[in-house]
Amino acid sequence: MSKIIATDLDGTLFYPKDKKEMIYKPNLFFLQSFIDNGGKLVLISGRSFKYCQKVIKKIGRETAAVSYNGACVYNGKNIIFENTLNNKEAEGLIQEIADDYKNPGVFLMSDKGLFVHLRSKSKLVRQIYIWYYRSQKIYAEDLHVGEDLFYDQLRNGKIYKFMLFFGLGKRKRDLASKVTKILRSSDGNFEANWSGNVVEITPKGCSKNVSLKFLLEQQGWSEKDLYVVGDSGNDISMFKEFHENSFCMGHSPRTVSKYAKYTIDKFEDLSRYIFEK
Repeated sequence: MSKIIATDLDGTLFYPKDKKEMIYKPNLFFLQSFIDNGGKLVLISGRSFKYCQKVIKKIGRETAAVSYNGACVYNGKNIIFENTLNNKEAEGLIQEIADDYKNPGVFLMSDKGLFVHLRSKSKLVRQIYIWYYRSQKIYAEDLHVGEDLFYDQLRNGKIYKFMLFFGLGKRKRDLASKVTKILRSSDGNFEANWSGNVVEITPKGCSKNVSLKFLLEQQGWSEKDLYVVGDSGNDISMFKEFHENSFCMGHSPRTVSKYAKYTIDKFEDLSRYIFEK
């Protein structure tokens, strides 16, 4: 059977960053060679399906994708699964977290792009956020700025995911982890994943491990041939589900890497494990 790599993007395939080429050349050449020799590739990311399509175009090979942390599954030819959040429930949760924790921002991902809500009304603070985001260049999603646009999508849009941002620094990262645990223990109709200073919210049942398992079953691919690699909290579900061939990036925090069987410094280091077996 063909071997399969399911890889996260930010901090994993996109490590180190190359803001001109998107994918670091040794990583790109490794993947292209892997696919050309019969391997299967799955991009599995919290990013949008539209952005994943850009990555697939860059790779230049048929590639499957699980986007929005599992809310959309693409088999390389067609979208075979998608799910969205209930707008009213999403608005209620965002307001509840804002009231309880005064988090500085929310990023919402719909079929129309990325929309941002900031607690601060300062024009300077807002501009700094915009400047920082746009400085990401090729890694930037399709950003839409404006409170009216955000609330229109929140109430009427097709929402795949939103991210609760708690601020910078270790204390805020710990707070995001705490809130994730609280949300997971609730009976809400959503999934909560911790990713650094952000809590990612997706529809119930939409997580990387569940959606990847679904893709494998639909394609008739064996779990024994699967290698999963990631670097953040939203990858833990993959590490647990597919532990035997799970890889975490060396720059990841111990709170994440402890769930993976192996640690690698560079994405291309996967070749040592894949081609030796």
